[in-house]
Amino acid sequence: MSDATIRLYCKDLTSNKYQTIVESGSSVSLIHSSGDPPSVNRILASVNEFEVELLPSKGFSVGQVYLNGQPKLWKPPIGICDPDTLDLFSDEVAINGTPAPGFTFLKTFSAGIEFYGLRNWGMPLYDERKNFLHPLHGETSNIPVDFCDIEINDKEIRLSASFVYRDIPVKSTGIWYLQGSDLFEVKRLVVIRKDKPQFQLIDSVKNISKEPLKPDWGYHITFLPADGSRLLVPSSSVENRSGDKVPENFDQWSPAKNNQLREETGIIHKGLKTIPSENGNLSYGLVVHPDHTGIKVSFPASPYFQTWFCRGGANTHEFTKVSDGEPLFNRNWDGIGIELGSSALDHNGNTDQSIPEQVLLDPGSLTMITLSIEFVDGNELKQLSEEIRKINETR
Repeated sequence: MSDATIRLYCKDLTSNKYQTIVESGSSVSLIHSSGDPPSVNRILASVNEFEVELLPSKGFSVGQVYLNGQPKLWKPPIGICDPDTLDLFSDEVAINGTPAPGFTFLKTFSAGIEFYGLRNWGMPLYDERKNFLHPLHGETSNIPVDFCDIEINDKEIRLSASFVYRDIPVKSTGIWYLQGSDLFEVKRLVVIRKDKPQFQLIDSVKNISKEPLKPDWGYHITFLPADGSRLLVPSSSVENRSGDKVPENFDQWSPAKNNQLREETGIIHKGLKTIPSENGNLSYGLVVHPDHTGIKVSFPASPYFQTWFCRGGANTHEFTKVSDGEPLFNRNWDGIGIELGSSALDHNGNTDQSIPEQVLLDPGSLTMITLSIEFVDGNELKQLSEEIRKINETR
């Protein structure tokens, strides 16, 4: 067992003594992928045919997960961008031909698990008092980390990184994420087990300002679907986010009939089954694929929770670049997943009122959020599926 911590500088491969660390039958590598911006690198942690990819340039987001060489998170519709040249407050993205300030986030939607917030995690929100338009999903998923600390022992791989979230202004003279006064320190610990394909994200958000603050946080987790994949959630009620009737087979994915037509469905769930744990009350969902493999995702009981199904959208003119009118996405939005957060995604108060809202954090205090992703099959998958079926019979 090794107790040593190795630190990698994420922005420059040549600045590190080692680009690959091998220890106790596992490895962690800092790599540069062809097509990524020069200062954007990726981290690959591997053990027993299980590999987790982390994106230092995107708030230490999880880019992809591979099991036996197969990707398990979605293939994003757009490539990764350079955070240093990003302007989240621009109107460079158009929706149906009209410039759409607040939606530049769409050009950064390039990871499988993203952390959002912290002044806004949902749809764009205009603050009249400050004359400030909070962009879609906030800024956190595009703030880079400089360093990754690595610990490897006989049981697990532990990777940690942190960044400061600031009172970022719309206009700045320098790099956007370094501007403004300090509000929160965000720390992420990724723990990858060696005995089975499972990993945890343990996030802490600490108020480092001088005033009480409420972090408005959220997550988007998107899995790679197959025709017939299902996303099962043990909940007491469901409703269509759009206000329309809940469609038949709302929990089952199928490919788009026309790839240039993007179809998206959000189903809001309330009354999710919770299980007490050392990390508080946890809820869960289950992806079941046609090949009889599955993925269990566990997360804290949250005021807002929806399942998210999307398909098609390659080369659609729904989202275009203002500069030349060309489609923003040249790949399909083929994914199933979940969005959860501390407030209503649409700022309409449509949350599960039985779940306490995020409390104000006093200066120096923090909140912890833990997510777990576990790959399951066989009897375990059957038992989980049957358990959810019985719970949902009472809807």
